[in-house]
Amino acid sequence: MIKARQVLIMLSILPLCLLYIINAKAQSLISLPPLDKQLKAEETALILIDFQNTFTSPGGETYPHYEKILKDTGMLDKTVSLVKKARELGIQVIEVTEGYTSDYRELDPGNGAGFHRAQILRQAWKSGTWSVDLYEPLKPGPKDKDILLPNRITVNGFGNNGLDTILRNKGIKNIALGGFSSEGCVYATLLAGYDLGYRMFALTDAMSSSRPTLANLMLQDRYPQYSRVLKSDEFIQMISK
Repeated sequence: MIKARQVLIMLSILPLCLLYIINAKAQSLISLPPLDKQLKAEETALILIDFQNTFTSPGGETYPHYEKILKDTGMLDKTVSLVKKARELGIQVIEVTEGYTSDYRELDPGNGAGFHRAQILRQAWKSGTWSVDLYEPLKPGPKDKDILLPNRITVNGFGNNGLDTILRNKGIKNIALGGFSSEGCVYATLLAGYDLGYRMFALTDAMSSSRPTLANLMLQDRYPQYSRVLKSDEFIQMISK
């Protein structure tokens, strides 16, 4: 009788022991290294998406949709300051901009998705026009080593421009990201960069949207899934001198 009780006790304890062992192994498996507190400038790029006159400058087609929020947030001035600091620190600055041929022959007008069809219908984003030019205060000077990648036809910043190859050849591991717009091309670039294995840093005060409610929701909920979300000054402070 005593032996039977002992067997029953052992059988009742065994699942708990097994559960403890499994949990202990799981705990060791999910142990993660601490996040970087410092970044090497030579391994870091600042990529700016679509800082073009259409968004940034009076007279631009889409500027009226952004004018108030740009003035309220000071995003353009903050970005110009960010770029100046990045250049001084030796961070690779890359301006990626959008543009199409005059007859849009590179696009598929029969594609039912609305983005490219809208550009064709509006006859927008034609390469070589003032509207697609880079925002003047961000244009590099003769001593600056920015890389300009114009005439992108994809939503994400890695399309048809060799950006991934450029970054890998330079040994870039970290990408800080800003631009237009938070819920559109910037977000698409974030996803592409994350999938390519880069460590992504989303700079909230260097991006803008004409849909601030949607953009803020994405910055709170979606962006943290694929990047570290922070302000420009916080990013700059991470760069090791």
